[in-house]
Amino acid sequence: MERNKEKIRIVIDTNILMSALIKDNAFTEKLLKSEFLDLYYPEDGLNEIEYYKDYIISKRNKFAQIKSFEYALKFILESVQIIPSELYSSRIREAYEIMKNIDEKDTPFLALALQLNCPVWSNDPHLKQQKIAVAYTTDEISRLLKTASLFND
Repeated sequence: MERNKEKIRIVIDTNILMSALIKDNAFTEKLLKSEFLDLYYPEDGLNEIEYYKDYIISKRNKFAQIKSFEYALKFILESVQIIPSELYSSRIREAYEIMKNIDEKDTPFLALALQLNCPVWSNDPHLKQQKIAVAYTTDEISRLLKTASLFND
C-alpha cells in the first residue's frame, strides 16, 4: 500500500464478524484482514457475538473448520479496533431515536458511526433505512476497494 493512501474507516456490524467466523478463509474474512480498511466495532457488540456463539460454532462444524471458535475470533479481532462504550455513549440517544422503529439492536453501531463520522458495513438491509450514516454491504465494500484498485479477491 502506498504511504499516501488513506485507509477507509468503517464501523462493522456483528453480521459481518459472524460471516467471517462461520467459515475460515471466507471472502468477508479477507476483507476484514485487508490493510486498506480501518475497522471499528462497538464494545457493546461483543455481547451479541457471545449470544450467537453456539450458532456460529454449529455452522463452523458444518464446514469442518480447523481453527477453534476462540482462535478464529481472536484472529478476526486482531484487525478490528474495539471501541469502549463511553467513547460513543453521547450519541446513543440520537442513534436510538433513529433506530427504534428499524432495529434498536443496531443502536450502538449507528452511535459509533456517528461519533467517528464514518459509514457502517452491514449486510442487514434494514440498516439502509436510516439516512444519517452511509451503510455498505459486503458487495459494496468489495466494489469500492476494487474501484480504488486496492483489493483483488
